Amino acid sequence: SDNNRYDFFSRVVPPDSFQAQAMVDIVKAMGWNYVSTLASEGNYGESGVDAFIQISREAGGLCIAQAIKIPREPRPGEFDKIIKRLMETSNARGVIIFANEDDIKRVLEAAKRANLTGHFLFVGSDSWGAKISPILNQEDVAEGAVTILPKRASIEGFDQYFTTRSLENNRRNIWFAEFWEDDFKCKLTRPGIRGDGGLRKCTGEERIGRDSGYEQEGKVQFVID
Repeated sequence: SDNNRYDFFSRVVPPDSFQAQAMVDIVKAMGWNYVSTLASEGNYGESGVDAFIQISREAGGLCIAQAIKIPREPRPGEFDKIIKRLMETSNARGVIIFANEDDIKRVLEAAKRANLTGHFLFVGSDSWGAKISPILNQEDVAEGAVTILPKRASIEGFDQYFTTRSLENNRRNIWFAEFWEDDFKCKLTRPGIRGDGGLRKCTGEERIGRDSGYEQEGKVQFVID
C-alpha cells in the first residue's frame, strides 16, 4: 500500500484498517469492554487483528482477553483447543474474527461440539461477510453474529453488457471459454483438451441469464473501468 514505493499501486477495496475501525465501533455500540480475537495465520488475519487492537487501544475502554492465532496448517483437534482457550476467559463472549472461510467454519463446528451454541457472539470481517459456506449446517452457532462487508452497489448497464457476452463477441477474454463451460455445465471442443463424456457439448447458442442463473457480483464496482 506504499505509494512512494509503488508508483502505479491502485487499491480496489478499502484497507483492513477501515474494517477494524467499524468493528471497534460495533463493539462500543454493543457495550462490550472485554473481547477476544481470532486470526488466521498470514497477512490478512494478523494485520486485521493488529489493526483492531491498535484502534481499540486508541479508543480506550476495551480490553483484549486473548489474541489467538489459527495456524496455517492446523493439527487434528486444533480448533477444539482454540475453543477451550476462549473458555479460559469465558466472560469475554465477544469474539472478533479475521479468518478465512474454512477457519471460520471449523471454529463454529468446534463451538458446536463443545455445546457452546449461543455462548459466543462473533464479529466477523469481510472474509465472512454475506457468505453462506462458513455457517452452512451450523446456523444456530452463528446466530447473532455481525459481519463486515464493503458497501456494494449494482453498476447500471453492466447486466445488459454481461448477459449479451457470447463466445463470438468476447474472444478477448482468455478465461471466458472456461467460464462458459462452468456456467452452462457443458464442454467446448478445444485443441489439446480432452472431452468429458459426462457433459453435453456446448452449442455456443447458450445465453447468460436465460440458460443459467445470473446475479451481478457486488464487487464489480471495485474493478470495473
